[in-house]
Amino acid sequence: MKKDIDHLPPAQQQELERVTQILMDEFAIAISRATQPWKKNGRIQKIVLFGSYARGDWVDEPGNGYQSDYDLLIIVSHPDLTDIAEYWYIAEDRIMREQAIARPVNIIVHTLDEVNQGLTRGEYFWVDIAREGIALHELSGAQLAMPQPLTARDAVEMCAATTTMAG
Repeated sequence: MKKDIDHLPPAQQQELERVTQILMDEFAIAISRATQPWKKNGRIQKIVLFGSYARGDWVDEPGNGYQSDYDLLIIVSHPDLTDIAEYWYIAEDRIMREQAIARPVNIIVHTLDEVNQGLTRGEYFWVDIAREGIALHELSGAQLAMPQPLTARDAVEMCAATTTMAG
């Protein structure tokens, strides 16, 4: 996984730094009064930029009514910390109202186990993030699994699940 955003213009680099700081600050506040050990010791293990800004094919044409959004994967240390309403809503609201951030920000929150399970199964979404993503924040020891090829069985299961959800 890449670790720098040097390919982005300075304005986008500054916005991503601000977004990362807001996410870290609001998460610290959300867990600050915790009594349960899993919550009190909760960590953001990684913040990964993925999608068009990571690949370098973003669109920044506000005059034409379109700007690519920042897609961020937040990897946390416990499954309960993925709850958007409890841990991430205030951060999302702050980011949206922050005048120093001109582009929309979309976050998804998962545990390292969830991401690594997807990588070992060869799920395209996770493999693309591992291949193209850029770590904006990373704790040591929070390593992504080596992406594996999608097995035929897993491909059939994913296809069946998608068909069931669509039908």
